[in-house]
Amino acid sequence: MLLPYLLTIAAGLLVPAGSINIPTRRTSSATTTLRATQYGTVFDAPVTIGNQSFMLLVDTGSSDTYVMQTGYKCINSTDNLVIPQSDCLYSNKTYHKSKTYRHVNNEMFGVQYGAGLASGHMAYEKVSMNGVTVNAQKIAISNVSNPMGDDVNSGLLGLGYPALTSAHPANHTSNSTYWRDRLVYNPLLFTMHEQGLIDPYFSLALAHTPQNQSTSFGGYLTLGGLPPVNHSSHFSTVPVEITENIPLWYTSGKSVRSYWSATVNNITYGSSSNNLTTNTTSFQAFVDSGNDISYLPPAVVEHINALFSPPATYDSDLGLYVVDCSAKAPEFGLSLGDQTFYHDGSDLIYQIGGGVCVSNLASSAEVSLGDVTLNIISVPFLKNVVAVFDFGKNEMRAMR
Repeated sequence: MLLPYLLTIAAGLLVPAGSINIPTRRTSSATTTLRATQYGTVFDAPVTIGNQSFMLLVDTGSSDTYVMQTGYKCINSTDNLVIPQSDCLYSNKTYHKSKTYRHVNNEMFGVQYGAGLASGHMAYEKVSMNGVTVNAQKIAISNVSNPMGDDVNSGLLGLGYPALTSAHPANHTSNSTYWRDRLVYNPLLFTMHEQGLIDPYFSLALAHTPQNQSTSFGGYLTLGGLPPVNHSSHFSTVPVEITENIPLWYTSGKSVRSYWSATVNNITYGSSSNNLTTNTTSFQAFVDSGNDISYLPPAVVEHINALFSPPATYDSDLGLYVVDCSAKAPEFGLSLGDQTFYHDGSDLIYQIGGGVCVSNLASSAEVSLGDVTLNIISVPFLKNVVAVFDFGKNEMRAMR
């Protein structure tokens, strides 16, 4: 989920790329055009719920689909005080009950993201994406939220594994324990596959976005297929791993897949393509399309940010590296499977407003809680690959 400055919580056998077969049985394949907002750091997709259409944030780092209910309360993130609804920055398009709405008894919705929390109730509703329709999908209707919008979206489309869903018993009232006591259910795409509507994978191709344009074309999300972009035929494939650093209570006491986690073999970086250094220490990270920053091991992040020209400087208030908006970015690549995926330099710098820019690479120590540290590969990576998330084979595939 979107993590602007702080996350409050927190390899297996590689399959040769040449042996990969994309599933050929497909009852439907649907491509959705995304909208990029917040200077190319947030990506929203159109989703129809009941008879109403909304833009929802596309998030591989969480699993619930939620939409804001008409009349919801916006609360601050410090002491839960009610603040003006406009401060939450959601679209003015909000959900009201339709003829296809069915309340889920004895359950409530409560989720904690790095950007804040949302809560409400669970319901079954008709949900459609580009012609693929589930008539009774379990979703969340949120009536309380911290500020987490982008002035365009009305909620979130979660694309993670079922273990991260955030339904709870109805008597679960404390908003400080939403990571516990989950009533796990199938997220939208898992239901679509279960009903034979799509093959069990989806793909993302995020667009390179203009630094100074707050809203722009954002790329594609394709259900059960590949997006309509030019790409290599050579996939790099990695298994989806059980996330090592999260405690068992976070996944209902079960050691199961939750995030889209995989092993990064190494990081290569340098001031130019002729002067590269490779840090060969492997580490686990999860892929999060709802996050604008890639949080990586601190041993390399400081060195990489020093290679911007002029160098990026650390800002302790932000927990990020501030950089000149016109700076030259260093060479930077992540090795997954049998390929190294280099990032376009323009994707390593983004504007946070007021002409201030930051590096998209930060230390994972900034998103640690005690001994729990999570490395996160986010939007910068996804702008430079076609990424396939396969929950049928429990693997991720990437290609240039």
